[in-house]
Amino acid sequence: MKLRCAYCGLDLNEQHFQVSATALTSICDLCQQRGIKPGQLGNAQIAALAQARSGQFLGQSELAPDLPQPQPLALNKQQRRACASVINAFDALTVVWQTPARRQDFYQRIIGWQDRPQVNLSGDLPQDLRRLGCDITDLFDKNDLDYATRQRVREQFGYHCQYCGRYGDSVDHKDPVALSADNRWANLTLACRECNRLKGDMPYTLFVQWNQEVTPLLRKLVAAERTLTALRQRQERVQAKLAVEQHLHGQVMAPAAQALRQQIKLLQGLRDGENSQYQKWIKLRHDYVISHYQAWLLAEMEE
Repeated sequence: MKLRCAYCGLDLNEQHFQVSATALTSICDLCQQRGIKPGQLGNAQIAALAQARSGQFLGQSELAPDLPQPQPLALNKQQRRACASVINAFDALTVVWQTPARRQDFYQRIIGWQDRPQVNLSGDLPQDLRRLGCDITDLFDKNDLDYATRQRVREQFGYHCQYCGRYGDSVDHKDPVALSADNRWANLTLACRECNRLKGDMPYTLFVQWNQEVTPLLRKLVAAERTLTALRQRQERVQAKLAVEQHLHGQVMAPAAQALRQQIKLLQGLRDGENSQYQKWIKLRHDYVISHYQAWLLAEMEE
């Protein structure tokens, strides 16, 4: 969930406002590092959320409205959006890489940029971190597989995703390369692009386990993909026939051309209907895996 800081105005992940499992602050942790106190500012959004959760809100209340107000940041809307994007992207980096020292350094550089935004933040995280002066050694340069190796993996697995069984051409590291730096053959497998994105930095064994728990759903995904591919190919053939018909006879409204258009329309309707159900199944699998991953992360944090 994204919450808006009462001071910097950035929409940030909820973790930036949590001081305990039940307490939320009116301002983000970056602004607190400036020396600003949560009690100096109210935040109706976060106060309402804390109340709904029967939690504690740490911020200015209506009973104490006369506390001194900090000088606001001089950032325009575009700069705020760019800054929030970089922070949220940083949050998505692997926990192993986000050491306390690196996060502290990142916070100080973001605060410095907020005070003097002299460089443009582009939305490209590696580039933005470099512009801010962060040390990103060993973060983005570990996946150095050459084309020949990638192609060998694709041929080894016959262009089939090893997680769900659909078409796949994305070479994936079982143990995330950002954590293991392991480009050995035993650590490589093939994934479809959806599974590659979904797995991310999840532990390989857990991702495989959660997928196996929804095997009937995976079968439906494979069948739907095959149906969509067949419908697309058939529609393309009919479209090619229509192009030939119009080229040879030059009559747009000829009966033969009209019949082909009706076929194309029928096939498109079938594709739309099949794809609608396909997307529902994709979301169902996605939500199942993500919910289990979040529960696992929470358990790891509590240990």
